[in-house]
Amino acid sequence: MQDQPKGMERRMVHRLLMHWRGAQHTDEIPMLDDVLSRDLGDLEKCLYVIDIRGEEAVYERIGSNLLADGGKALIGEMISDTPSSTLLGQAIKYYSKVQVKQIPITLGGEFNHENGSTILYRSLIAPMRDKDGGDSFLLGAANCKVKDA
Repeated sequence: MQDQPKGMERRMVHRLLMHWRGAQHTDEIPMLDDVLSRDLGDLEKCLYVIDIRGEEAVYERIGSNLLADGGKALIGEMISDTPSSTLLGQAIKYYSKVQVKQIPITLGGEFNHENGSTILYRSLIAPMRDKDGGDSFLLGAANCKVKDA
């Protein structure tokens, strides 16, 4: 991990939440483009975007760390196709709560990875609007580490 500037928040979920709040205009849900156009640095590798405009939610974007863990490219695929024994599978499991409550929600825990290791993870999902003002996307991020035996 790179050295962070002095005073910089190290926790991924808190940094993404700061970007989400920084893109807000008053108390409204920010537009996806307003968050993604910010300098997100190393968060980019941990991000995913879910398009919720259709009947079934689909991935619009998945960061390289999450693509590597999932074992296959899920961009354009339904989120229901995500293996639950991967970081991305754990990170999305509460997306419907975010849709209903219309607030960012963070969750962490542990799970047994498909490779047999026990993984500790932290994730965040935040509601996002499109340029027309519709509730069209969810922006999420997740990271993890292997639990020591």
